[in-house]
Amino acid sequence: MQFPRVLSVLSLFFAFAFIFASASPVAETEVSVAKRQEAEVVTILTTLHTQTLADAAAIQAAALLNPSEDSISPLFDTLVAHINEATTAINALEPSAKRQSSDDIAALVALIFTDLTTTLDGLLVQLSGVPNIGVLFSGLDVALNQLLKGLEGLLAGVLDLVATLLVNVAALLRNLALGLTLASLGL
Repeated sequence: MQFPRVLSVLSLFFAFAFIFASASPVAETEVSVAKRQEAEVVTILTTLHTQTLADAAAIQAAALLNPSEDSISPLFDTLVAHINEATTAINALEPSAKRQSSDDIAALVALIFTDLTTTLDGLLVQLSGVPNIGVLFSGLDVALNQLLKGLEGLLAGVLDLVATLLVNVAALLRNLALGLTLASLGL
């Protein structure tokens, strides 16, 4: 007679123990996934920053040595390829509904854009004689726009933060005819 009572008490205990035991790790997993994703985005953008600095320096060096379409075009292609690689890596990350944009990530994106546009804006006079330079800048604009869209899809509100940080660089973006990028940022 005691067996059915003991069995029902144990059943009740295990049922409630399972509910309480399974609720806690789910929240910790979401937090750890969010932190890991943020670290991955920072790694991707840090690598992109290093690459774009090197690419911009190469374009700058070529622009000082009688630039031609043959010397400048492959350098722009490399720059765009690096941006596209970063965009692909960011798009491969799973967006989380609970993620909000990070100030650190927005600052890093703003730094990439500031360094790149400042360097390229300083070369407009030297590059003006290169045939199809507008096409090269158009390709850069598309790549930068795709990067911004990927970041916004992953981190809600990041474009607003980046736009705020890039207000002083908006004139340089206009000089470089980066209209898609300006539109994405709302500048």
